[in-house]
Amino acid sequence: MAPVVEWAMRELANTFSWSRSRDNTFQECRRRYFYQYYGAWGGWEPDASAETRRLYVLKQLASRQQWAGRAVHDAVEMVLRAFAHGHELPQEPFIRDVVERMRQDWRSSRARHYWENPKTAALFEHEYGVEIKPEAWQALSRHVVSCVRNFFRLPLLAEIRRTPLEHWLIEYSSKAFEFEGTAIWVAPDFGFWNAENRLVLVDWKTGAADPGATAFQLGCYALYAHEVLKQPPARVDLFEANLRDGMVTAVHWDDDRLDAIQERVRFSIRSMKAYLADPESNVAAMDNFERTEDLRLCRWCNFRAVCRPEL
Repeated sequence: MAPVVEWAMRELANTFSWSRSRDNTFQECRRRYFYQYYGAWGGWEPDASAETRRLYVLKQLASRQQWAGRAVHDAVEMVLRAFAHGHELPQEPFIRDVVERMRQDWRSSRARHYWENPKTAALFEHEYGVEIKPEAWQALSRHVVSCVRNFFRLPLLAEIRRTPLEHWLIEYSSKAFEFEGTAIWVAPDFGFWNAENRLVLVDWKTGAADPGATAFQLGCYALYAHEVLKQPPARVDLFEANLRDGMVTAVHWDDDRLDAIQERVRFSIRSMKAYLADPESNVAAMDNFERTEDLRLCRWCNFRAVCRPEL
């Protein structure tokens, strides 16, 4: 008789962690933070309540600008994967494929397929009936095409391609590392060791420059380099590659600035935990998380239908 193999399924636990996007949501609106990280938890389960499932689906919504940025990031990732495997990608046919995938995503979102499969394209504009002129969608497509073309033209890409593959640091998704007892989710869009044996960490951007936000994000990359790769700031080059403009900007970092990032992360973690009903078990009560009074934020919030349906 063949042996019986028993598979034990471990139930996912909503444990506390930190990320830059989580911090940004917390700073903008405490109630949105609750919906995103607590109310929507478990919404993927077949037996989830209707309200939890609804919050989970709404959590997946992206604005058209976010969707375009994701399309560019996905295209860059595909290009780098191809190069890593020794394949060349003809630029124009590849760009046409990117645009065709966007068209398919747009049609799927317009048909609201995301309510059956939340991991498919889900656009805020379709869920909330925001009227967008056809020429605005076309301009968005041209923006993506321009960003991808600019990526192919970057001298930085040429440097990456000259770099031996074993010197690439490829992170296609965020990974958690522990910082003073808290899981931190952050990883650079790309990294490599250059000819001077310095660590280069890159963040791809597709929108308008935001020096404050960029400095914080790259600072988190410096923290990643320090905690995971054991590299001091003095040996790390941080680059913001803005694909909209085709510009690469270096951001200087040092020990003092890294200390400031660490303190900012500590403060953010303390603030988030202060709102919890049970910080040890990461249990949250919705009434502890107030709604923002800035209605401009509410109008573009994924959870508007639940939180402020009158808008």
